Amino acid sequence: MDMPHLSFPRIRLARLTLVPSLLLALGACAAGDSSAPTASAPAAAAPADAPATAPATVPAAAPAADGLAALIQASGVKCSNASTGSGCTAGDVDSGDFYDVELSPDCGDQGFFAGVADAKGVETLSAVPSTGSKASVTAKLSKGQLVCVQGIGRTGQNPLFYYVVAVPAATVGKCKGNTLCDTYGDRPITGLATTGSEACHAAAPGRYAGNCAQGWVSADVLDVFSNGM
Repeated sequence: MDMPHLSFPRIRLARLTLVPSLLLALGACAAGDSSAPTASAPAAAAPADAPATAPATVPAAAPAADGLAALIQASGVKCSNASTGSGCTAGDVDSGDFYDVELSPDCGDQGFFAGVADAKGVETLSAVPSTGSKASVTAKLSKGQLVCVQGIGRTGQNPLFYYVVAVPAATVGKCKGNTLCDTYGDRPITGLATTGSEACHAAAPGRYAGNCAQGWVSADVLDVFSNGM
């Protein structure tokens, strides 16, 4: 079959008819492409008054047993430097009736020990007897009682008073196999005020807690162990 013959003017007209349609389609696509893409939603900002993230909590250090501070308070001495236990005195400084005091709270392996040698025993006092002092009896130790010496009151180089605490002999490491602890050990203690606390015991090596008999005694009633134990 013969193809119909299109004249040149009709073909040209068809092309002119198609061009506007193509331009409209391209324009529509261009309009769609030129539209701004949807912006992603920004992360929500924290409110201005929101609290900052709390730092990790550091556990408070358990307060350490300050044997020196407890000894200063119990013995009634005054120290120019309480944190180091230096420059300590007992008695009445203003009147000149006082003692230079060396403190040693440790009752462990480096502790300083003694025994009550007086046949009548000895009363422990709350303060060194001196001008204006109001010393009271805190306990009475029997002859043979083992004590730890925690304070030495001197005039010059001569010890005249000791601050002592009666400790259970079984808690003193140096007593094991030591003949001194056959002569001196646990003996009757009377007149000890009941404080409602536990019985005297070793709370840590060389540190004692509870209702321990302690106080000042005259140097001449003790048998002091020359090398500690």
